[in-house]
This record gives sequence, structure tokens and C-alpha cells, in this order.
Amino acid sequence: MHRFALLLLQGPASPFLKGLASEAEQRGFSVYKIHFCLGDAVFWWPRRADWFRGADAQWPQYLERICRDRKVTDILMLGDGRPKHAAAIEVARGLDIRVHVFEHGYLRPDWLTIEPDGMSGRSRFPKRAETVRAIAAGTPPADLGGHFRSSFLTYALLDLAYHVPNVLLGWLVHPNYRAHGPVHPVIEYAGWIGKALAARRRGREARAIEGRYLSAAPENGSRFFLFPLQLPGDYQIRLHAPVGDLYRLVESVIRSFARHATMDKRLLFKTHPIDNGLSGWPRRIADMAKSQGVGDRVDLIDGGDLDRLIARADGIVTVNSTVGLTALLAGKPVISLGASIYDMPGVTHQESLASFWTEPQAPQADMPDALARALIATVQVRGGFIGKQAIQSGAHEMLERILSPSRQLSEEPPGPVEFRYEAELTAQ
Repeated sequence: MHRFALLLLQGPASPFLKGLASEAEQRGFSVYKIHFCLGDAVFWWPRRADWFRGADAQWPQYLERICRDRKVTDILMLGDGRPKHAAAIEVARGLDIRVHVFEHGYLRPDWLTIEPDGMSGRSRFPKRAETVRAIAAGTPPADLGGHFRSSFLTYALLDLAYHVPNVLLGWLVHPNYRAHGPVHPVIEYAGWIGKALAARRRGREARAIEGRYLSAAPENGSRFFLFPLQLPGDYQIRLHAPVGDLYRLVESVIRSFARHATMDKRLLFKTHPIDNGLSGWPRRIADMAKSQGVGDRVDLIDGGDLDRLIARADGIVTVNSTVGLTALLAGKPVISLGASIYDMPGVTHQESLASFWTEPQAPQADMPDALARALIATVQVRGGFIGKQAIQSGAHEMLERILSPSRQLSEEPPGPVEFRYEAELTAQ
């Protein structure tokens, strides 16, 4: 029997990796863990782990030694963008060790993603409609309903449990560690406090804006495009989007809308559900729209019913958000400006952004369902990071994929990512 030695790097701010490790050991795996900070240890205690406290330049050599000493066969990590994770992928390739990158699911809710080597632009998922259809053929209907309970309060408390020890004692325990996020946790929490204090006002404003956009009779046309914003510091933006800067992308989209959309159309931006308020989107978007002469046709909503807005929109503009998949499953035209797993002919708009404002291409009728089925058959597993049942399901299904990877993915990792909208978006 093949012996698996699984090395775990950073995971989510939850007991997910601990639950996965327990099940892996029951299946005969040898399981090892490397901590980078106290937050990693919070959700692993009382299990033992190795600690890396050195500088980033020392990390590849340290990891290679651990992998050789422990005879590691597989490495599992949350996301491919964190500097230590990106370096680990290169080390693993040199040692012929399998890499498994996991994250929240492309499908929502209650799905997790697990892929070899990387996600989005680095994914091995097929990019041809006929291949997707072939994978989907014979698979059961996609069950996209919610199965597990979760709450923002639980998420917030777990996040605090991860970051507070790092803030208070990190300087003593791991002085070389730097969080992968774009801002210090204390600054991020300050942003959340500010949002909480303004919650009632934001709620009133969101209801008023939503009412204006949904009040027109459907037969009169939906008259607007929806752009669900992602988080500026997300690696999906920093690594898998043209120019790697969401602020510049938003400005470019507003400029394109001003130049090419007809006067009866509007553009509605929607903040991300866990945006901490530090991005300053209300002021930024208002200023950008005013400078392009469309200040009276561009709005921002912080809240609202996403599904209802999608249903009434003429089309969805996204970088590579999972909301794009939600919109496709609702049969809506979607343009993906960055590298996304669902951007392919027959699914998303394939022409220019300029043409999207006047002739948005809807997905071929059978493709959204085929895409969901193919994703579930290859890179999606049922589960979540929060809650006992969600963790148990996710850990079990993820280990099944590690033991039996899909044979329907490309055997070779993709080449360098090319962003086909980069020239259009960066043109002044």
C-alpha cells in the first residue's frame, strides 16, 4: 500500500485543518504541520508541529529539509498567493511532491475548492466548452442548496482568535513573520468598528438604492449593469487580474462605461460582504464617475439582495468573483476581466468590454449547468471551514480527492497567465 505523508501549511482561521488531520491519520496518513505564527497554533493545539521562525529567504531551504526528512508525498495549503505558499509550490515541484491548494468554493454556499498546484489562472480545469460538457455528461444534477449553518459572528470571533495572539505576542515568538493581508489586523478591526457604528445609516441607504434599481417594471428593461466588488487585497486581484490593482480596474470600467454605454443604462457597484470599509469605495467611485461625466448614472450599494439585483441586471461585470458563477447559473451575461475558472467561449462574454455595454453575450443555454456539474466532478467538494458538520464533510471529501485526484484535469500546469482585457483596460 502506498504510504502518504501529508504536510500542512497555513489554513483558515478555524479548526478545519485539525479535523482534516485527525481523519487523515485514521486513514493511515502520516501528518505533519508547520506553524508560522501563534494564530496557526491556536486551532492546532494540543497537537505538535514544527515552527518556522526564520526570514523568508530561509524558508525554501528549511522546507526542503523537512520534506526530505519526513519523506513528504503531499503538501496542502490554503491559497497559492501567500509568499511562503508560492515558494512552497516551487520547492514541491523540484522534489516531485504533489501540491493541493484549497480555498472557499467556486460554487456557493457550502462548497470548498481543492486543486493541484493553483487556482484561477493557475487552474488545470479545462477551458473548452466541449470538454466541460463531456465531463458533465452522466453526472448527477448539481445540488447547489445550502447544507450547513454559519454566521458572520462566528467567523469574526474565530478571526479574532487567530490574530489577537499574533498582535500581542508575535513580536516575541515569531519576529520575522508578516501577515499576508494588505493591512495590519488592528487597522482592519478599526475599519470594522467604523462600519458597525454606521450600520443603520448604511442599511437605509442600501434599501433606498435597491428600491430605485428594482422598482422599474421588468418589461421596461433592467437598464443597469452590476459590478460586485471583490476585496482589493485579495490574491485573486493581486495575482489573477490585469494590473493587479482593483482601484485601477474600477476606474477603467467606469471610463469604458462612460464612453460606450447608451445614456439609458446605469452602472451599479456592490461592496463585498466582508469589506472592512477601509477601501473608501463611496468617495472613490463617486469621484471616478464624476470625472468621466457619468456621476448621475453610477451608484454604489453596500448591502442589498444580490440575487434580486442579478436577476434584474442586463449583465454582470466581474474580475473573477464567484458571483460570476452565480450570475451564469441565473442565465445572465457575464464578462470576466481577470483569470477565472469559468471564463471560456460559450459561457462568458468573449468580445471587448466596450461591446459588453451594448451587446452582452449570454451563456449558451446548457453551459451553466454543465459547468457546475464539471466543477463538482473535479475541483469542488461539499463542506466548509466553520461548524462541525461542515468541517467533517469538507475534510472527508478533500481527503478523497487527495487519495484519488480527478483524471479529467490537465496533466500539465498551465503556462503564464495572459489577461486578454489588459490592453483595453489600461488604454487611456
